[in-house]
Amino acid sequence: MPTRGIAFDVKEAQSILREQKIDAWLIYDFRGLNAIARELFHLDGHMLTRRWFFFIPQKGDPILLAHRIEEKNFPSLPGEMRFYAGLLELEAQLAKLLKGCKRAAMEYSPRCSIPTVSYVDAGMLEMVHGLVPEIVSSANLVQYFTCRWSDEQLASHKEAAGILHRAQSDAFEFIQRELSAGKKITEYDVQQHIAKDIKSAELTAHAEPIVAVNANASNPHYAPTASQNTKIRKNDVVLIDLWGKKTTPRAVYADITWMGYVGKKPPEKVQQVFNTVVAARDAGVEFIRESFKRGETMQGYRVDEVVRGVIVKAGFGEYFFHRTGHSIGVEVHGNGVNIDGYETRDLRDIIPGVGFSIEPGIYLPEFGARTEIDVYFGARGPEIFTAPQKQLTLLSI
Repeated sequence: MPTRGIAFDVKEAQSILREQKIDAWLIYDFRGLNAIARELFHLDGHMLTRRWFFFIPQKGDPILLAHRIEEKNFPSLPGEMRFYAGLLELEAQLAKLLKGCKRAAMEYSPRCSIPTVSYVDAGMLEMVHGLVPEIVSSANLVQYFTCRWSDEQLASHKEAAGILHRAQSDAFEFIQRELSAGKKITEYDVQQHIAKDIKSAELTAHAEPIVAVNANASNPHYAPTASQNTKIRKNDVVLIDLWGKKTTPRAVYADITWMGYVGKKPPEKVQQVFNTVVAARDAGVEFIRESFKRGETMQGYRVDEVVRGVIVKAGFGEYFFHRTGHSIGVEVHGNGVNIDGYETRDLRDIIPGVGFSIEPGIYLPEFGARTEIDVYFGARGPEIFTAPQKQLTLLSI
């Protein structure tokens, strides 16, 4: 079990290092520069103003290397504690620490391909690289210890997913009711209606939901405001993207996008675009499911390639200009594997216990469409608790 002051199991980390043939994991931080380090260690309330390192070898005890001025400031950590004062002593202590190490993992990503684990500054990378022939990314280690959901977190996700689905359904009913009564209704009105529903169900969110019509839906991060919004009218395409998590500690998010059309029958192009994103989404899920059945390890970029391939084949490739999906955790955009071979090339494995979205979109000049579900990759393969949308929600006015 994790020791007080540390949020992960060192022996488990050593087992992964041996599996991946990495000699050591060198965790480095300076004034909170490394957000991963702050998540891996319980350091709140401890005044730490100098550079520190936590060295985990494949075998043996870990070693903390910190400044002498902070000898009494660190919480109790497993292993040995060493201290330095001046720069020359720091470099000498690092050289001693890393002696014989051929491959070391750090919070670094080649060419910054995974920004969520790229926290080691260039200068420190140069210093360590002068002592270790090969520095590799700790991305998979980080994912293993910070991104897997516990049973309680999975339960919180399921609960949040149910609340979000009721909120999106209620939002479309709200639009239909107001328009049928001849009332004016805007994107902002619907956004605030959803936000109220979410809050009353004791969900919290980092931002208010997206409600976008027509061309606004072609801006993936569009958000209406009280002063800037568009009226919703008959024959409009409506996109609703909403997210939230329970207010309990360490709860994880659910995040969905749903599409509607104000009318009894959508135009052929609207239906075609919607059908394409649905087919792309489902192809991604099927690829994960079949790969799991074959016992194959998947990487995030491979799923993106499958999903994107469906949209490219349909002739809409240039209109899908973001990654297929993002990691989900205690933050709606988590630090785990992203479903991405486009913005980056996410080489991380999809490991049991992680969650992520699959959300292909097509953004034409006149309207945009996106469908979004969340996938929990469990011991039995992919599980989905955000029911996938199969048909456009039609609002008869």
